[in-house]
Amino acid sequence: MKIGQAWQSFINQRSPREQQAIQWALGFVAVVALWQIAVAPAWQVWRDSQTQLTLLAQQHADMLALQQQASQLQAQTRIGADTSARTLQSLCVGLGDKVKCSRQALRMTVDVKGVSPQALAQVWAQARSQAQAVVLETHLQRRGDLWDGQWVWSLPEAAP
Repeated sequence: MKIGQAWQSFINQRSPREQQAIQWALGFVAVVALWQIAVAPAWQVWRDSQTQLTLLAQQHADMLALQQQASQLQAQTRIGADTSARTLQSLCVGLGDKVKCSRQALRMTVDVKGVSPQALAQVWAQARSQAQAVVLETHLQRRGDLWDGQWVWSLPEAAP
């Protein structure tokens, strides 16, 4: 006997009330399956779409800012290692005797002792923009409200 015939035989042996209950149960199972397979995923995507849109808009704005920053860096006039070293040295002098600078070829080591985080951040930003130096290593330790440590900067190659 085939499955369809067995099912039909099973249903026919039931009372009309049981047949209606089985139909309702199968209808409910079909609706739940349709919900789980077709409606719920789409509903979830629709619910999360505003959050995703906000996140994508923020990422787009970040990418545009990075693009603008890259354009500014590309347009910037390249300086040589000597000019960069002099700029870093003058930044070190601006912090007083708390900072010591030493140069070895295309590297500049900056030792700091007892410097405020604001001063470190300002010198770091100026070294990146004005001296066009790149940090190779950073070893900093916090001592109360001040910082001690060492930066190793890579000076730019000679300007083309």
